[in-house]
Amino acid sequence: LIGAQFVRVGQVVGVSEGFVAQIEQKMKEHRSRRRLLEKLDTAGIAICLPDACMLRTVGSHVQGPVVCVEVKPKAGFLPKSKSTKIPQTHAARRSVCRFCMQQCLKLRHGKIKERSQYCPLDLFSGIASRMIFAIKALLHNPQNNFKMFQDGSLVYSCDTGNQRPLQECLAALFAGEDSINSGNVGTQKHDFHIDKFAELLQKILVYPLDESSCCLGNQQPSTTSDCCTESICEQKVNRTSQHGLPPGTVLYNILHTQELDVLDIEGIHPLYQKLVEHLNIHPEDWDRWCLEGPYDNTQWRITHDVIEKCRDGVESIESVVKLMKAFLVSLTAKDCSVMVAMQKVGHGADINLPVVSDSEGDRYMFSIQVVDTKPKPLDRIKRYFSLNQDIVQAYLQTTSAKNENI
Repeated sequence: LIGAQFVRVGQVVGVSEGFVAQIEQKMKEHRSRRRLLEKLDTAGIAICLPDACMLRTVGSHVQGPVVCVEVKPKAGFLPKSKSTKIPQTHAARRSVCRFCMQQCLKLRHGKIKERSQYCPLDLFSGIASRMIFAIKALLHNPQNNFKMFQDGSLVYSCDTGNQRPLQECLAALFAGEDSINSGNVGTQKHDFHIDKFAELLQKILVYPLDESSCCLGNQQPSTTSDCCTESICEQKVNRTSQHGLPPGTVLYNILHTQELDVLDIEGIHPLYQKLVEHLNIHPEDWDRWCLEGPYDNTQWRITHDVIEKCRDGVESIESVVKLMKAFLVSLTAKDCSVMVAMQKVGHGADINLPVVSDSEGDRYMFSIQVVDTKPKPLDRIKRYFSLNQDIVQAYLQTTSAKNENI
């Protein structure tokens, strides 16, 4: 669904327990605080994938470091369907995206110090000004949604503490030098680099790379950009205006996969309960429906056309299973990361990678990979529903308190 152009197929390899222990030790200094308690699986099997932080092409034509960013875009649309069963008490979910709502919950629990100005709906809008605004918001306050690497090493994230490494990395990228020896990058120059980088990354994200029409089914993502009422981006457009992501771009394919969620968590949860009751009586159906894999089975080839038909036939347990699988696939697309690696190249160089130019005419080759595409287990729906209730309640209580203080 997202496309072989973006999702690499890894090779299964055997690893020793000692090797896993070494990797875990090396990862400690790079993992976020909330990930430190998580342990690697010591089953002896791993997947070998190409390094998404680096570029395959080398040669005299390259200039400066390879800079890679990891963007975790999250869900890029609002519940649209009239058949989506959202209770009236949660009506705000039709106009405020989950990410912006969840900022209130994270703030309450002390997981963040300030709310992010990033909104996924701006990034997925396909409108250059809104996308650039979203990218700048990630650069200013990355939280767990943005990281920057230089020549394979993490240099900037929510745990960095200041923007000095970001300043130096962008200066090196645009100067085409591996290091900057000019001391501190001035504020005015840094702001220029931020603007320049946001425009460059936006161009890459709307660059069509997938010509295979891999999105299964005939339904296309909406060409009308959703607007979240919590977004402070000034470049919002009238909902009747026609905009959208170009087909074959990484965000287009991710959004198309996300939109397999046709019932929303509020509508899918009762069906999940129905399916669990069925499986308790007929446990053999776990294997019959491949609910725990293998995920390359034809039963997991979900299309929008099929799901639209299933939505009108939820009395059938087979339709419920297909809707459940579609929702789980959409969850993976809502939680994946986009890795964009780029490097400055000289004019006239023969490059076997796609190339874009920045606002000054300098050229950059790049590659895009989508990672974190591990299938979600069926019981994730229960956790997702519970978290959804907490998110909505935190948002409603926050907005209510804000209105009382006005």
